[in-house]
Amino acid sequence: MVAWGIDQGFGATTIPAGLSGVTAIAAGIFHNLALKNDGTVVAWGNNNEGATTIPAGLTGVTAIAAGREHSLALKNNGTVVAWGNNNAGETNVPAGLSGVTAIATWGYHSLALKNNGTVVAWGSNADGQTTVPTGLTGVIAIAASFGYSLALKNNGTVVAWGYDGSGQTTIPAGLSGVTAIAAGSTYSFALKPTAP
Repeated sequence: MVAWGIDQGFGATTIPAGLSGVTAIAAGIFHNLALKNDGTVVAWGNNNEGATTIPAGLTGVTAIAAGREHSLALKNNGTVVAWGNNNAGETNVPAGLSGVTAIATWGYHSLALKNNGTVVAWGSNADGQTTVPTGLTGVIAIAASFGYSLALKNNGTVVAWGYDGSGQTTIPAGLSGVTAIAAGSTYSFALKPTAP
């Protein structure tokens, strides 16, 4: 694994010595996570809010996500573990949340995609980013950024909610055939198999 760029003195680009067997990575603002092939997580960088203090005994992890100052792990039993900054409730995983197949986070809120195609959100709702649209189903992928959220449906369309100051939740008219989504700080991406 290789890292580069400015780390503001938090060591975010200083990969832990001997780190190997990594199958996935996630980058927060100034902290990072690595998922190993044995289902454990390694974290480094800014730990001012506990984002890199991995809960004791955390194993069986299949996916990871890094927020501004918090971290998420999806376990192989479909549950979610969160740690770090909780000033906006971003690590308050809803009680009884299970059947999760994907997680996403950024800023101060978190998302979970359930195996029934619905989305659960928690944390800051200052811009409506955790107010999941009523009746949203058939979701196959999720993405989160500062103040907004995205969902990709199984019919190739995209749903967005939350902050729209830069048009990041204004879906282009007629957008369809989407196969993947990503959320930037003030913009959104949709991958199509052919040019629009």
